[in-house]
Amino acid sequence: MFRAVRGWFDSGGGGRTLRLFVFELTVVTLGVLIAQSVQSLAQERADRRHMEDERARARHELQRVHLTADEWLAAIPCLDRRMADIMSGRSTPNGLTLARPSFVNPSYTPPDDAAMVLIDRYYGHKEAAVLFGMTVNTANVRNVLTKMVDNWGRLGLIDPANGVVSASDRTAARVAAADIKAQLHSASIINVDIANRVNSIGIGVSDDENPLYGPAHSCAAIWRSGRMDPPLTMR
Repeated sequence: MFRAVRGWFDSGGGGRTLRLFVFELTVVTLGVLIAQSVQSLAQERADRRHMEDERARARHELQRVHLTADEWLAAIPCLDRRMADIMSGRSTPNGLTLARPSFVNPSYTPPDDAAMVLIDRYYGHKEAAVLFGMTVNTANVRNVLTKMVDNWGRLGLIDPANGVVSASDRTAARVAAADIKAQLHSASIINVDIANRVNSIGIGVSDDENPLYGPAHSCAAIWRSGRMDPPLTMR
């Protein structure tokens, strides 16, 4: 038996079969590798498209956040002066002392984790850090806004329309105005940081939903319109 097998190899049959086996194995292996490469390339392209979509959406939302920051920074000095008037007991014409303008609340959702990894790879650590960090900034603005709204409601204690105003009412309103002033200081710091950070990665200002409103050019425009972002025709 051994002599027969040896003779078959010596005659060349074994060598041809081995070469054929190696060839077929190579073809199959290459086919598998090519298929895996094509699949990997397709997945990479899909991931890249998803990242670009997420990045574009996030940057678009941050244009609105940037505009909101500018609106807050324009309105804060006016709101602060109004609180100073209330704390000093001074009144303003036309019963505007206690009127609260509508506040602007920024909304932002960062890219998902998978997209953020690719943003970091293709666009750098700085952009990834800003896109992620804006979630903290916008949350801080909302927290400040909530506290100001609550405190502003307490100013109703010194509104004669709500009844006789006592000394304790005035004290409580003065404390509320002082709290609002403190929150306005925090809002100024946060919104300056927002504007600086989004500017650092080239994000401008835009508002597709409310293009007819923008930062106030005067305090009178805020109190007249009842908005911290008055209509462009009134600001």
